[in-house]
Amino acid sequence: MDEAEYKKAKEEWVTGHEGGPMMEIYFISFVFLNSFALWSATAKYTKIFDYTSNNIISNFLLEYIILIIPSLLSCTLLAGYAFYLNVILLILTFLIIINNSSPKSTSDEKKKKKNRWESDSEDEELSELSVNDEKNLTDADSKIKEEIDSDKIKKKPFLSAYRSCMMILTCLSILAVDFSVFPRRLAKTETYGTSLMDLGVGSFVFSSGIVAARPFLKKPENRFKPFKGQLLRAVRQALPILILGFIRLMMVKGVDYQEHASEYGIHWNFFFTLGFLPIFVTLCRTLHKYVRFSIVGLSIATLYQITLYLGLEDYILYAHRTDLISSNKEGICSFWGYLSMFLIGLDIGHYILPVDPYYAIRQNRRAKKKPKPQKLAMILFSLVILFWLGFIFCIVIGIPISRRIANLSYVFWVIASNTTFLVLFQIVEITFFEYWKNERNLPFIIEAVNSNGLAVFLLANLLTGLVNLSIRTLFVNDSLAECILAGYMFVIVAIAIWFNINNWKFIL
Repeated sequence: MDEAEYKKAKEEWVTGHEGGPMMEIYFISFVFLNSFALWSATAKYTKIFDYTSNNIISNFLLEYIILIIPSLLSCTLLAGYAFYLNVILLILTFLIIINNSSPKSTSDEKKKKKNRWESDSEDEELSELSVNDEKNLTDADSKIKEEIDSDKIKKKPFLSAYRSCMMILTCLSILAVDFSVFPRRLAKTETYGTSLMDLGVGSFVFSSGIVAARPFLKKPENRFKPFKGQLLRAVRQALPILILGFIRLMMVKGVDYQEHASEYGIHWNFFFTLGFLPIFVTLCRTLHKYVRFSIVGLSIATLYQITLYLGLEDYILYAHRTDLISSNKEGICSFWGYLSMFLIGLDIGHYILPVDPYYAIRQNRRAKKKPKPQKLAMILFSLVILFWLGFIFCIVIGIPISRRIANLSYVFWVIASNTTFLVLFQIVEITFFEYWKNERNLPFIIEAVNSNGLAVFLLANLLTGLVNLSIRTLFVNDSLAECILAGYMFVIVAIAIWFNINNWKFIL
C-alpha cells in the first residue's frame, strides 16, 4: 500500500460511523469517576500515598495506575466490559472504606469539622471566590481579595476532577481512534447517533463555558464595561487560538495528512470553533443585562433548530462544496450549537464557582463565610432533571442527535450528560473531602491537567500527529497499540505535572 492508498484507507477508517449505545458511553466515562473515588478512599483511609514527603515520582506512578490505566482500558480492550470495570473499582473503594473506617474515627471527624467551623471563620472567608464590588473594597478587603485570587484556594476539587476527566478521555480518544484497538462505535458519528468522541467535543466546549464565568464573579462590573473595549479584549483573546487553527490547517495540507471533510469542512477545524466563541459571547453580553446567559443560549439553539428544519439541515448534509462557505458548512453552521452550549455552561458556572451558589443573583453580593456544597448539589440536580426533560422532548418530537450539525437534541444531550457528571463528581467530593479543609483532595495528575488544560490539549494534538506520521497505525496490533497509548498518556500527564510543579501556565 503506497502513501496515497494508505491516506484513503485512513479517511475511510474514520468515516461512516453510526455510534453506539448511550449507556456504554456512560459506563466508559464512569470509569474515571470511580477511579477518582478509589483514589479518594485510598488517600483518605490508607497510607499508600505519602503526600507529606517530596516523593512525587512514587505518588505519580500510583496515580497513573489508578486514574489513567482503567480509563485507557475502558476505551480500548475492555470497552465492552466497562460496566464490570466500574463494579470492580466500586468494590475496591467500598472495601477500603469498610476496612479503614470505624464509628470512633467518624465521630472524631465530625467533632473536628464542628470545631473548624467555630474557630476558623477567618480562614473560611479567605476560601471564597466571590468578593465585593471593586467600589466597596477597603485596603483590608483588597488584601483579602489577593488571597482569594490564588489558584490554590478558589478551585473546587469536583470541578477540577470533572474537567480533568473530560480532558484525559479527549486526549486518549484523539490518538486511540487511529488504532484498530479503539472500537469504531466510539469514534465520531458521520451524521446521526451518539459516541464517546461526539460527547467529548461538546463537553470540551461546555466545560470551557463553566470556567469562563470566573471574571464575572471576581469583578461583577466587568459585564457593564463599554462594549467596544469588551469586543477588543475578546478579539485579542481569540486571535492566538485562531492562529493555532491556521497553523493546524497549513500543517495538515502541507504533510498531506488524512482529512475527514464531513466533520467540520475542508478548511475549518475545532480551533476555529474555539477561537470564535469569545467574540460571539461578547456580542451576547449586551443581552445579559436583561436575561440570563442560559436563556440566550437556549434561544440560539432553538432558533438554530428552526432554521435547520426550514432547510439548513439539507444544505449542510447534501449541498455541493462550491465556495468557501459551502466548503466549511459543517463547521460554520454547527458553531451556533457550540455557542449555545458555551453560554449555558457560562451560566451554570455562576452557580458552581462561588462559595454561595446564589451569589451571582443576590442583590447584595457580600461574601458568605460558610460554603454550601449541599445547596449546590441540589441546584445541579434540578438542572439535570430539566435538561434531561428537554432532551427527551427533542427525541419525542423527532430530532435525532447529530454532532455534525450540533442540533438541539445534541445540545441538550451534552448539557444533560455533563451536569449529571458534575453532580456525581460532587457527590464523591462531599463523601470524602471538603474543599475548604487543609488537606490534599486532588491527585497530582488531576491538579496538573486541570491547571494547564489548553497546553495538554495542544500537546496531545502534536503527539497524535507525530505518532501518525511515524507509524502506520492501522496495521499496529492491539498489544503494541496499548503500549503506545500508555506511553503517550504517560508523557502528557508527566509534562503537565512538570508544568504544575514549576508554576508554569500556558495562557493565550
